[in-house]
Order: sequence, then C-alpha cells, then structure tokens
Amino acid sequence: MESIKVEIWHNGSALTCNAFDSHQQVWSIQQLAFFISDVKLLDKNTVYEPQLSSTLWQTDNVVLIQPDLNDCATKLKDDNTPDQNDPTAFETLKSNHDLQFLVPVDLSASEQLSFTLAVPFEFNHQNPLLQPSPLNLPSMFWSWRSGHKFLRLDMQAPNKHWVFHLGSVGCTAVSTMRAPQRECVQPNRVDFYLDKKHNGTTLVMHLDRLIANVSMQNDDPCLFHSGQASCTVLMFNLQTQEVFEWH
Repeated sequence: MESIKVEIWHNGSALTCNAFDSHQQVWSIQQLAFFISDVKLLDKNTVYEPQLSSTLWQTDNVVLIQPDLNDCATKLKDDNTPDQNDPTAFETLKSNHDLQFLVPVDLSASEQLSFTLAVPFEFNHQNPLLQPSPLNLPSMFWSWRSGHKFLRLDMQAPNKHWVFHLGSVGCTAVSTMRAPQRECVQPNRVDFYLDKKHNGTTLVMHLDRLIANVSMQNDDPCLFHSGQASCTVLMFNLQTQEVFEWH
C-alpha cells in the first residue's frame, strides 16, 4: 500500500458530513485538522520508518490531516456525486485524508503503527514564511515562539462556539517573533502506539472519545490559557481514551 486513509468517527461510525449530535446539541465542525509526525511501523520486532511523499499536505516526515467532511447541507445528485452547480460541492479539494508513503509499504506484515500528534521541535518554531507546505499555513500557526497548532478543532452549535487548539506552551524566547532555543515547558506532544485491528489501511480518529466529559460551553474552550479546565480533560482523553485506532 502507498497510503493509509484517515477517517473521523463519532459513536462508532464514520462521519459522512460535518455535523453530529452531542451534549443535546447539533454541532457543526468549522475546522478539524491535525499534524502527524514520526510515523513508524513495527514488523516482528523490526521498526520501519517509512518516508512520506512530499506534497502540499506533507513533508518527508510531517503530514497535515484535514478530513474530507462536506457541509451536511451540500446537495447531491441521484448518484451521490456533488452537484456542479452547487458552489460548495467541491470543497473537498481543500482536504487531505491520507498518509501517503514515498514507496509502497507492506501493511499486512506490520503489527503496530506509531506516530506523534505534533510537529517536531526542530520544525515547530521556524519562520513560517520560509517553511514548505503544509508548515506554512497561517490557520495552523500560533507564533514563532509558540509554534504550530498540532490539532485544531473549531465547532459551532446554536448560540455556542467551542474550540480546542493543541500546541506547545511555556515557550521562552526574546519575543513572539523569535524561536525558543530549548523545548517548551509543556511540549504537549502525544505519542500513539496502535496495534492493528483489521487490515491496517485506515487510521480512525474517534471524535466522541476526544471530547468526552467536556462541557463544550462558550466559556469552556481549550487554548491552553491559564485556568482552562477543559484542557486537562482533553489531554487525559488523548492519552487514555483510545482516540486513535488503526483498522
């Protein structure tokens, strides 16, 4: 295989569009994107580090996943293909839902997939104007000092807006326009070691497990400012709740 497909699930099934029921509300996903780096495959005690293809969505070690979630109101023709007269029908061209490898990888022989939900320190604080895509996207960047948003989740419900932006905090530099010389106090990089459950061609992110036990009110976002209790819950979920599975 030359790629692993990424799917977003909620309550045990894949989301087919950008809305779902949670906390007695219908929530729509305004943006969901996350960086994956340091991808490794374990094959009978042998660790293999596959190189990623260099595309607009990937460097040779970092990939930005921005799943293919259409507006639930997008009109479809009878054959379930987008209506070309609908101006929003082809927004999926702005999405990426694959980890693409430079050379084919034998996923059938691999027993474990590991990766880090983050941008590595050596790439996290470089000048974004000089970085290759996708490390130059403003929507996924805080500042030179703080670096990238490793995960960005922006959601909307009637009269509510809730966000989770994961990234390094406690970064020390002479200004926001300078990179730190050493790792931040809270790097907030999360490592995953996933045993294969099926044929290994799909990486699943369970959105409901990520947001479990979070109130998701206007006053309960997580931007890693002081006093945001939701950040503690969300980090706990990432580390313990099997948010990612390798199928």
